[in-house]
Amino acid sequence: MPTFKLPDIGEGVQEGEIVKWNVKQGDLVHKDDIIVEVMTDKVTVQIPSPFEGEITKLYYKEGEIAKVGSPLLDVGGSSSPSVVQAQVQKEASENLQLPKEEGEKANILAPPAVRKLAREKGVDLSKVKGSGPGGRVTLKDVEAFSSAPAARDERAAEAKVPAERKVVELKGLRRLISEKMTKSKHFIPHYAVAEEVRMQELLDFKEKLKAQGINLSFTPFFVKAAVAALKEYPYLNARSREDGSFEILDYYNIGIAVDTAEGLTVAVVKEADRKTLTEISTEIEELAKRAREGKLKLDEVRDSTFTVTNVGSIGGIFSTPIINYPEVAIMGVHRIMENPGGKFMYITLSADHRLIDGALAARFVSRVKRYLEAPATLLV
Repeated sequence: MPTFKLPDIGEGVQEGEIVKWNVKQGDLVHKDDIIVEVMTDKVTVQIPSPFEGEITKLYYKEGEIAKVGSPLLDVGGSSSPSVVQAQVQKEASENLQLPKEEGEKANILAPPAVRKLAREKGVDLSKVKGSGPGGRVTLKDVEAFSSAPAARDERAAEAKVPAERKVVELKGLRRLISEKMTKSKHFIPHYAVAEEVRMQELLDFKEKLKAQGINLSFTPFFVKAAVAALKEYPYLNARSREDGSFEILDYYNIGIAVDTAEGLTVAVVKEADRKTLTEISTEIEELAKRAREGKLKLDEVRDSTFTVTNVGSIGGIFSTPIINYPEVAIMGVHRIMENPGGKFMYITLSADHRLIDGALAARFVSRVKRYLEAPATLLV
């Protein structure tokens, strides 16, 4: 009986969270079918089956952590006609027969999907009047019963807890964010510096490019300005190492914080110093789209050397971002505002004080300010 183990899904990856099983015990699986989705290093990886046959055992539940090399599932039998036929008969039987766990309620007419919903909502099916053929209980019946005030009060009384209380368990991307941010704040002595940037030149420059058919957001300019400043102040383009030392890097992979429905993801623009504003803009759009669809590849979230987080499109005039461990600095850019002197915005830099002193950080943000206030220099 073959046992399928969690494969090595990336250099340095030791474990992954089981986000979603696409199979259950008793299912027939074919070779290359996607059997499970595993979250690791801020990206979800879909893992195909190398075997064919019937799933006889799943070793983990959704939300649990599996180590690389540990058993994920057992596969027995083969994809012979008899096995296929048995699977079809099993599925048909499940649609007609009532689950055993209902016990004395086995005479209730309700399909498996309705019983599953009832269990999730804590609804006693014996108290639900079915509106389907022959008195069969439907999904709408369960929903209606569950939302009725009497049913809510009854469930609250049985549970002996407030009906509106909600507990949030950190899973998937939120768990990874929690672990990484906690590690960053635990090991890195953070501090921040800020600078005010006059934005009129950049706004006018964007309009000139737009008139030429080149429509860019602000983020590519922030990336190019950061790279130019990093070349002048290389200590900010570095990573901390487990032994307490730091590695100064000679390439520029800029992480871009992307807001998704699941949480904040950092996608990486590789070799940003070798790309034009237009190329960076196109790549950021594609990465952000895949991030929101949960389709980023491991290579697209790894090996960043410095991160830019742009919260200006959402709101907020000032922030002190948490460093994307093991990097040593992160730049935050914010909403464009206006005062009697014209349009401006704040940029902030959070830095690792073990390597970067305040004076160095201040020089860096001052250099970024100069590039953004003279945006034509970023085309050179």
